[in-house]
Amino acid sequence: MEMRDIQQQEEKIERVTYTINEIAKILGISYKLAARLVHMKGFPKIQIGRRIVIPKQLFWDWLKNNPEIKI
Repeated sequence: MEMRDIQQQEEKIERVTYTINEIAKILGISYKLAARLVHMKGFPKIQIGRRIVIPKQLFWDWLKNNPEIKI
């Protein structure tokens, strides 16, 4: 497979997760506060080794169902 074919395939892949940094930007909070939020019980996340990603749809569902979270 040529490099060009690989690049075209990568462009077609749509991410279905957010990073902690992206969650912080979406909510307008610091990275540190977003990390605390992500580690709260019941927050939707996938942890693979040390890497944590947040499924986009589950994040928006969680946010809609938990509008008054206190960290």
